[in-house]
Amino acid sequence: MGKDSTNSGIPVFGEIVKLLLKQEINTIAEELQSDRYTKRLDSYQHLVIMLYAVLGQFNSLRELELGFLSSATRMNHFGLDYMVRRSTLSDANSRRTPEFFEKVYYKLYDHYKGCLADSRPVKGTKKPLFIIDSTTISLFSQVFRGVGRNPINGQKKGGIKAHTVIKADEDVPTFVVMTDAAESDHNLLGKVSLPAGSCVTFDMGYVDYEVWEKFSKSEITYITREKKKARCEVLETLDIPEEDRDAIISDEIVDLSWSRRWKRPMTQEELSHRRGRRPKDGIVWVKEKRSGKHKCRRITKYKDNKEEGTITFITNELDTNVSAADICETYRQRWQIETLFKRLKQNFPLKYFLGDSRNAIQIQIWVSLIAWLLMQVVKSRTKRKWSLSGLVVAVHILLNSYTGLYAFLNTPEKQWLAVIESRQKESDNFDANSLFSEMRGPNFECQRTIEAIKAYTND
Repeated sequence: MGKDSTNSGIPVFGEIVKLLLKQEINTIAEELQSDRYTKRLDSYQHLVIMLYAVLGQFNSLRELELGFLSSATRMNHFGLDYMVRRSTLSDANSRRTPEFFEKVYYKLYDHYKGCLADSRPVKGTKKPLFIIDSTTISLFSQVFRGVGRNPINGQKKGGIKAHTVIKADEDVPTFVVMTDAAESDHNLLGKVSLPAGSCVTFDMGYVDYEVWEKFSKSEITYITREKKKARCEVLETLDIPEEDRDAIISDEIVDLSWSRRWKRPMTQEELSHRRGRRPKDGIVWVKEKRSGKHKCRRITKYKDNKEEGTITFITNELDTNVSAADICETYRQRWQIETLFKRLKQNFPLKYFLGDSRNAIQIQIWVSLIAWLLMQVVKSRTKRKWSLSGLVVAVHILLNSYTGLYAFLNTPEKQWLAVIESRQKESDNFDANSLFSEMRGPNFECQRTIEAIKAYTND
């Protein structure tokens, strides 16, 4: 056989590294001073090494070091100029701020988001749809504060929660905040900045009536589930179209009543009028209570299986031209973020971290998100349709190979087809000189394989 025609001259991982915006990344490092007190392992090289660890699915620093030792001839293609040791990488993971990797992710997202959007319309709404949810990653120690009660025997495990926002026409996070697993979900709702005229959907964990009222004033439509303990007053009952009466039970305009208690520190003016002894830290907390009403729309429908009961939705979409069925279908799109979390955890298993500090854990999660984003970019540049899971597996297998990434992804059967055709020619020469040329079993099977591969490639 001759030389491989798909040899790109650089390994597959080198082609992926080319997608990184090196100049912009170095600019981010200068702004954050993330290379301060660094001798050799700068921020860009740290990012490349962690990306190699994530795509190669290495479970420890020792495995990662052995992986680089076996790739000594490919170091220049990886953008590295020396062999990093696990002690150096361990120090970098514990000292370098995760904010650098966070800004790199958002920079790459802004650069590539044009090729990530899906042109297909989102079912149920004509507005840009955002989805909010969180996922928890379990840890073996209380580096991040976990949820639940303390066990009677043994140590309580920790957990980190990634509060995430995605666009329905994309398959990558647009906004991520990482907190302790014990952090409540609804605290994120006020931190999210959404454009006016958009729509957002989330589950019952994000109940915050004050933020919902701000959404209404900012012309942002929200759709969520109603909690059983919600207090509401029916203002108006809307008509249900004939074609939706089998599924929709009621469509109403209601007022939600709410009250909230919280503590705040006293202002300097309040402290000047306060009598009594001031605490050592100088902070005096005051308990306050707020209450109000929020006008919204409540829709009750049967579940897909009527025997399972009903489900109630809450939205500030008061326009009666928007049907209740469309609102229910929009909320169904929320399941997209659940499948995203599942695929992320399946393809980039975050069971073993390359460090036990808060920085190291957050860095590895951010690099996993960067890897997911780059896989989406590779998928958009490939003519053949690949699932993300299949694409990640292909990149994992070919990571150190010199097989051209895009040439392989477009026609993965190309090399095998050349082998079969070569064997068929040898078989044809043998059959021509054979006394029993009609007995062409192997040759016939080769021809069937070639036809099958070409038909699959053309499809």
